[in-house]
Amino acid sequence: MESQVDIPLPAALRKDPSLERGSVALVDVEGHNLKLRFLRSSLLSDEASTLTPPEEAALTKGGVKPVSDEEMRVLHARMASAYQQLRTASLSVEDAARRLGVNTSRIRQRLADRSLFGIKDGTRWLLPAFQFRANGSVPGVEVVVRRLPVDVSAVAVARWFRNPNSDLSTRDDDDRPLTPLEWLLGGNPPAVAAELAAAL
Repeated sequence: MESQVDIPLPAALRKDPSLERGSVALVDVEGHNLKLRFLRSSLLSDEASTLTPPEEAALTKGGVKPVSDEEMRVLHARMASAYQQLRTASLSVEDAARRLGVNTSRIRQRLADRSLFGIKDGTRWLLPAFQFRANGSVPGVEVVVRRLPVDVSAVAVARWFRNPNSDLSTRDDDDRPLTPLEWLLGGNPPAVAAELAAAL
């Protein structure tokens, strides 16, 4: 069930050039206050890219109706919700350090050399939980993470790691497609998953 309430935009935000009609914000309830976090369009662009006029005309000619502004807003809202869930379930640098038994500087070093996947959240880093086990990291995840395109969205990465991939299967699984996480946790060669990650 959806709830909607109209709240006047605070004066401090009315002149912000990055905000426009259709902007998406995450809402956190803190006591009696609502905390709004407006998302950059780049966080959503991978999942809901807009069509060029020629592309839209070609689809219309083929009988495909273009997505309405309202449908696009719903899609953006769903992406914002998925991003918020990913963010909430992520580990802080300190949590990741404890999980791996290293100091925080080592975690920051691994973020810099892209052997761990991180989300820059304001001034801090968050590390999605999918790349960790209870007492360490998923084996071979660093090989795969390094091959991810730098411009792919965090939500797309998380979904890719958790969705079955027809190019990842073994005889032991009766050729059932495995998720990249299952592939790595099963001790299979990470280079195979890394090649697929590079194509995202």
